[in-house]
Amino acid sequence: MVWVNSLGFMATAFLGVGLASPEQVATGDFYEPPVETRHVRLKPDPLNPQAKREVSCFNYGQYVVKQVDLGEVGADRLSILPAEPAHKPPCRQEKEATEYVIPADPWSGYFEGVRSGYAFFSAADGTNGGLGFMVLRISDRKKVFEDTAEKGIESFTVADGVPQLRYQRVYQASCSLLTGGAACRDAVARETGVAAGSFSSCAHGYQAAKEEMAKGRCDAQQTRNAACFAKEMKVLDEQKWDDIPSVIVYAVAVGLGSAAPTVKRLGDASACRPSD
Repeated sequence: MVWVNSLGFMATAFLGVGLASPEQVATGDFYEPPVETRHVRLKPDPLNPQAKREVSCFNYGQYVVKQVDLGEVGADRLSILPAEPAHKPPCRQEKEATEYVIPADPWSGYFEGVRSGYAFFSAADGTNGGLGFMVLRISDRKKVFEDTAEKGIESFTVADGVPQLRYQRVYQASCSLLTGGAACRDAVARETGVAAGSFSSCAHGYQAAKEEMAKGRCDAQQTRNAACFAKEMKVLDEQKWDDIPSVIVYAVAVGLGSAAPTVKRLGDASACRPSD
């Protein structure tokens, strides 16, 4: 099945075409290899000559994903262009007439790869011990899902024609599970489906985070002794670190069907710590 999408190129329906069966689980580097990858170095910025400036073009036959990186945090431009085997668009910084630029509001990170009709992008920076990612459906240029994963996407499977992602979700609560009482625990459990009993790890997570911060402060002062550590731990308690909103980590499976994505909890909280 093929159709001409809004980008003006022929796209093959991804459901049931060359996809992995439920038993074929792709872990780690599960992205499809591009037909061709081109990297074009740009002239150095006189104000920042050490920055690596380049345009990267990833050709997948019927379309090209372009990333313009000017050496700042996050790509300057992420876009998709139609392509044909006999005619591929030039790989250059200038915007082509047929180029669809992903607006910065939905995403402004980096291109990761393509799988089964979806393009994956990572955030420019990590947060709360994880890294954000965004999934874009190439056929209609629609952002279908975004979240934060602790160690990236762990696996990609297809069951009954529905692609499914599995990863360790990093969820930030609006309250502290350490000091927020039953109201906070109940709200987070209701929002995530995670059993409230698994939040018992929060005390250890907060203590470990405070100890690491205190040690870092003493290292910065070049005063690595017990007195400095005790003083900095006291300061952190005075700053009410235990009241900082919590982050929990738990396993999920996300289905990227034609309707709204579905999120299924696969486990309870495996970690709990204060947010950044």
